[in-house]
Amino acid sequence: MPTDAAVQIVFVKWGRKYGPEYVNAMVEALLATASLPLKLICFTEHPEGLHPDVETRPFPDFGVPVESMTGRGGSLLKMSMFEKGQLEPGVPAIYLDLDSSVMGDIAPLVRCLERQRGLYLLVRHAIPHWRFRGLVRLLAPHRYYLGNTAVMALYPEDWWHIAEGFRRDFPKYRADPGQLDPVTRRLYDEGNERIISHAARDVSRVFPDDVAVKFTQGYMSHFLWLAKLRNRLPQVRARRARQAVISYHGDALKPEHLVNFREGDLVTYKSYKTIWDYPAISAYWAKVFRRA
Repeated sequence: MPTDAAVQIVFVKWGRKYGPEYVNAMVEALLATASLPLKLICFTEHPEGLHPDVETRPFPDFGVPVESMTGRGGSLLKMSMFEKGQLEPGVPAIYLDLDSSVMGDIAPLVRCLERQRGLYLLVRHAIPHWRFRGLVRLLAPHRYYLGNTAVMALYPEDWWHIAEGFRRDFPKYRADPGQLDPVTRRLYDEGNERIISHAARDVSRVFPDDVAVKFTQGYMSHFLWLAKLRNRLPQVRARRARQAVISYHGDALKPEHLVNFREGDLVTYKSYKTIWDYPAISAYWAKVFRRA
């Protein structure tokens, strides 16, 4: 159905791990800061308690049990947004993982997509593969940039083939992975990030770090002294103030832990470290858990 929205915001909520408060907090933050008209869409089998402005949709029938599409390097239920007919073509779509925090206006993510059409992901690897894609294709034709899919921007009609390929290949993978060629089999061995990154290998981009960022890369460092220095630098603080979305990954950085951090706490995840000095992030998660 046609919409007057300038951007479609997409969530995927499966099971009971993330309650409606995660979606509702993002919706409230989006509506409070957005300079563009929004259409809010959540794929879920548990629509209870969601914000009234959210349009809920069941997961498309891919011919396999929904339970078989979870827990494989991230939920394969993200394939729902690529199914033809689910999102309106011609209207930008922004996907957000539920454990992300919306810190400001979502419009900069849309502007990235409008400046250069493609599929935008979060940085996963530091090497800027997309800047010399032609050289990589020449030297290593089977290599492609593997991005993080916690935050994405795209035009839906460009990516219907992802769901089409999933519908064709995933039932075969479940029945007998040996039916698939080695490249395709590896995609399903490793999950949605590899499936999506492979599909977008010729046109993938990443968001600038003053638009959307992973917390580990934008706020932490392998060296504690460097993380502490970055916390004090005016240019870093200014960049962080412009960020619209922050994504968190790793058990130590899940929201139920983030909400308990206090100023001055040492925060670690694998080799990443920082000293907690992020009142805006604390306030966001306090609101989610109604601790404000």
